[in-house]
Amino acid sequence: MDINVLHNISYGVYIVSSFKGASFNGQIVNTAFQITSQPVTVGISINKQNLTYDFINSSQRFAISILSEDASLGFIGKFGFKSGRETDKFKDTKFKALASGCPVVLDNSIGYLEAKVINKLDCGTHMLFVGEVNESSMLKVGKPMTYEYYHQVKRGTTPATAPTFLKEESSQPKGPFMQKYRCVVCNYIYDPVAGDPDSGIVPYTPFEKLPDNWVCPVCGADKGQFIKES
Repeated sequence: MDINVLHNISYGVYIVSSFKGASFNGQIVNTAFQITSQPVTVGISINKQNLTYDFINSSQRFAISILSEDASLGFIGKFGFKSGRETDKFKDTKFKALASGCPVVLDNSIGYLEAKVINKLDCGTHMLFVGEVNESSMLKVGKPMTYEYYHQVKRGTTPATAPTFLKEESSQPKGPFMQKYRCVVCNYIYDPVAGDPDSGIVPYTPFEKLPDNWVCPVCGADKGQFIKES
């Protein structure tokens, strides 16, 4: 079976958020989609190991924030590679709590949907939640980030808990002249040819020349967590 064909399925990049009591949590997802228009229903796929899964099960509510292409890797990494059990992802993040109690992330979002769970399907490692949309709003004009844009332009990576994670994707071709380095935490590839413009690193900067305080733009790991990409 050629699993690489799955890379041809299109996805977006979203933040799914929920709550449990007075606590909020959210995570990056790429599997969010509309199912019906009357009533408006949407589906999301959430790994059962994630805290967001527990919160949705508890509150029976979830929100989807649609990220724009302007969202930085650091922002995506905060919600995609950090655990809500260890860090408050909503600290220093602009958000609001809706009438239902569900939080929606406003930073880097062009719009959001909020839904009540009406059905779910156990898919093994993941749960497919189906929700009826109760509230939605456009926040600004912008281009929604696609998964292809996240990978090809942002050079982002995929957590192992994502429904679309493929082990093969961590194997990237080596540049013609300069050694690439891979983050062992999130599999981000530092490519010297591209540099890291968001962090002020110009193209053609060798890994060895990066400042000692430089960190992975996705997950925040330091240089000691990088290894040569073979």
